[in-house]
Amino acid sequence: MPSQPVKRSIQWGIWGNETALLGAYVLTIGGVIGIVGGVTQNFLFWLPIGIYGLIFGILMSFLEYPRGKKSKGNTVSRWHQSCFSSMVSKLPVVSNYYYRAFIYFVVCLPTLIIVPTFLGSVCVMIGCGIYFGAAAHGESWSPVVPRLQPQRTGGNVSEPPAQPPPRLPQHTGARYAT
Repeated sequence: MPSQPVKRSIQWGIWGNETALLGAYVLTIGGVIGIVGGVTQNFLFWLPIGIYGLIFGILMSFLEYPRGKKSKGNTVSRWHQSCFSSMVSKLPVVSNYYYRAFIYFVVCLPTLIIVPTFLGSVCVMIGCGIYFGAAAHGESWSPVVPRLQPQRTGGNVSEPPAQPPPRLPQHTGARYAT
């Protein structure tokens, strides 16, 4: 009887986190470009949308920076994730992917109006779709708990060997004969 292939599950929440974080970075840069374009080029409607995109991008970067825990628990955390993770874990709305997808989608709609923030908002909306798929698969955000590593004691240091390991002779066999 042939064995069944192992079916791997995709962690959609991790993909949504990476996509939304990238979108937040691009949205922040687009907000800065929108502010500069609104001030210097006399594009009057760019300035308020640029400020909105900058504030929303920075806030979303703080919320998306900590990675969620994988189902197996072998998640590699980002640098200095613990302070952001404690902030996100205190917000119950953000840990549910349905709410997170809906809130990001609605808040991101005004940034589709101007060109500098358009790409960032599209990335965030793709992340919203991935979050919605993660919520449909029953995933939710949970903080990464650091693993406790056993403490090593200095008393278990072994002595080096007294004799080197045995070595084979350099030229053995008929193929080395001249």
